[in-house]
Amino acid sequence: MLDVPPRQRCAARRLPPWRGRSATEGERSGDQAVGGSAGACAQAAVAVVREIGDWRLAIGDGHRPSHSPISHLSFKSIVVNKRLLRLSLFQLGLGFSVVVFNGALNRVLIAEEGIPAGIVGWLLSLGLFVAPVRALMGFRSDKEKKTFGYRRLPYAWYGTMLVFCGLSAAPFSLLLLSKASQLNSDVPFPVAVFFCTLIFLLYAVGTHVGQTGYLALVTDLTPKHERSRAMALLWIALITGQIISSFVIGFFLQDFHPMKLIQVMQSASVIFLVLAVAAIWKQDRPVELEDDAEDFSSRIWTVLGTHKMRLFFAILFFGTLGLAAQDVLLEPYGGQVLGMSVAETTRLTAMWGIGMLIAMLIAWQVIPRLDSPIPVAFAACLVGLTGFGLITMASANHSVAMFIGGTGVIGLAGGLFLISTLSLVVSLADIKTAGMYVGMWGLAQTSAAGLAALAGSNLRDVVSRITGDLARGYTTVYAVEMVLIAVTLALLIAMPREAFVTREKGRSAFAGLTDVPGA
Repeated sequence: MLDVPPRQRCAARRLPPWRGRSATEGERSGDQAVGGSAGACAQAAVAVVREIGDWRLAIGDGHRPSHSPISHLSFKSIVVNKRLLRLSLFQLGLGFSVVVFNGALNRVLIAEEGIPAGIVGWLLSLGLFVAPVRALMGFRSDKEKKTFGYRRLPYAWYGTMLVFCGLSAAPFSLLLLSKASQLNSDVPFPVAVFFCTLIFLLYAVGTHVGQTGYLALVTDLTPKHERSRAMALLWIALITGQIISSFVIGFFLQDFHPMKLIQVMQSASVIFLVLAVAAIWKQDRPVELEDDAEDFSSRIWTVLGTHKMRLFFAILFFGTLGLAAQDVLLEPYGGQVLGMSVAETTRLTAMWGIGMLIAMLIAWQVIPRLDSPIPVAFAACLVGLTGFGLITMASANHSVAMFIGGTGVIGLAGGLFLISTLSLVVSLADIKTAGMYVGMWGLAQTSAAGLAALAGSNLRDVVSRITGDLARGYTTVYAVEMVLIAVTLALLIAMPREAFVTREKGRSAFAGLTDVPGA
């Protein structure tokens, strides 16, 4: 029979908090309840339980015992990560829809059907005009008194259904514009543009409402010290969805035909709906909050009331503007200037996504060692300048390899900029204002991206028409983007170094990202 000395074993150890009582209480109850050989067995079992408790406690404190064979695991972390992985399915499905709208559809409309880039840019920039919905819905979800017993879930669900309807109806935009652009068509072109505007508006509003409610829901479900890790998982899922869908869509569109694109878009709408429902089903939980009399305008002033926050959102706006104006032009540029096929240009999204993922891996290693993510945003701007330089030179050299490489570098820059700004927003939000902060961040970013798509596509049309050179129109847009990135660099230099010191007691507000499984 195993003999375990009752006072020598784990004498200096304490029971972890989840046991609910002190070590002294545990020893007294164990000593009183057991005796003889049965007591030795019980004492041995208590020792094993305490050993496991020490491993869990050490993991929670961040200090790992060298003797523990499972010291890299925590049962609580496994449960949390399973829930986050299910929540990330929403972003995964959204990645499919982004590739369909911003990649394949806009390339086909411009390069294959001959629709003016300004019209396509108008359709894709509709998110700009409804972007304030993000802040409003975020505020409403903060103040929500529960709809059907839920608080954030209704907004995520409404947005999901709007996105599904927009994706399902999107193929009709291709048919309408294609027919209306033909000579002697019985469909007036303005009428076709009007109905396409309604379809794209449906998708834009759904994305704003659904993603804002969804991100606020994730914030509510995640402890504050784990929010950075949660947001990282969600954006990794979004980019992974874009990479996977770009390869899949590129495969099915190798021999392009409009009916094939319609089938792909209809399939993408079903995939998104299934993934979104699986992600948010019964995820909301009841949260009791005190009554808050603050109105919408007052809450906005709370967020933007300081000089450093206004400067931060200006940096976010101009940086996103400079890094996003080429989004609707990369695929047409590859097709019209470099002679790439539909399948080849669709795979550009994969290269861009790979650059984004590399940026996140770099950020995981760099940001936790810094007092603020601002230097990472500065580096992102420098990388972006390099990427646009490569793309511009690709036209002069007619180099597809240089163009693809430049696309990956721009993805790297965009990823670094996204991660650095997102980490700041996550560190500032709390459960009462999470929806508003997420909504304001989304408002600034989406407004900049929508304005960039609209201005970039129209600038390309004007310059190409004046000069009679398609390549000149594209390179002019890239040159303007480089100027905007330079403005962002100037704003970053003007920001006081101590304005956003997010690390407290040696821990970065972004340090949670280093805990992502597999990182």
